[in-house]
Amino acid sequence: MLNLEKLDNPKTRIVPLLGNSFQLNKKKYNLIGDDGWYIVSTQGNTANIVEPFVWSGDEPGQDFILGYTHNNIIIFQNFDVAKRKWGFGFTSGLYFNSLETFSAVKSVVWEDGNVYYVTPSYTDCKVYEVKDCFEKEENVRAVKGLTPELRTLFLFHSLERDNIRMVLAEKEKKESEERLMQQLPYRLKISFERAGAEMLNFSQSGNRIIVDWKFSDGDHKFNSVIDSRTFMVVEAGYCMSGADKKFNITGLVKTAEEYEENSLIYITRN
Repeated sequence: MLNLEKLDNPKTRIVPLLGNSFQLNKKKYNLIGDDGWYIVSTQGNTANIVEPFVWSGDEPGQDFILGYTHNNIIIFQNFDVAKRKWGFGFTSGLYFNSLETFSAVKSVVWEDGNVYYVTPSYTDCKVYEVKDCFEKEENVRAVKGLTPELRTLFLFHSLERDNIRMVLAEKEKKESEERLMQQLPYRLKISFERAGAEMLNFSQSGNRIIVDWKFSDGDHKFNSVIDSRTFMVVEAGYCMSGADKKFNITGLVKTAEEYEENSLIYITRN
């Protein structure tokens, strides 16, 4: 006779709780709790937390997958195994990871397709040699018995470090230019250069800047007066038919180029 009471008894399992839910035997359960491993009891469509679970990494019958951390990504220790058994590429996201980057880890592939951190992989010592080369910025080729997976780990970290340095260098350059742009000589020099001209020298009197400049690819020199507050033209130094004050430095230079190309330039200041 079928014992219905026995079939309805709660069952306990170790599960990864992520985002207040977990999957077990292709069934999704909702359960409120912090992300992590738990022993839960399930009965019908309900689940309850029994207690948090901490792996030893030596649980019998458990099929662990090994790898290395790149932040919260796992680079599998054996690309072929990861692809053959679970259909992964070189890497996957690593949930519950508590180790620093460049660590050897044991993890579990759950039925939801995610990879969950379990414990450090204490037996993998080769990773420390690779990490040492990275930190000393030495060539990793000196490490004997280097696997393609460890080369990938080293490459990922090296590329990340190079990108960070490039971003920091660009940030420093930008901040330096912003500081320089607050200084009148630099702002004036850059304004003429961006317009395709070269500033030769300048002097300032009150809010007026008297500047000598020329075309970047020519010898013809101009003497113009610029408003130091707005960088608008006060006197162009060549005839603009009284429209001087309508132009900024770019307009000053470009108009002079056009006039000179058409032999219409007439110098009014020396």
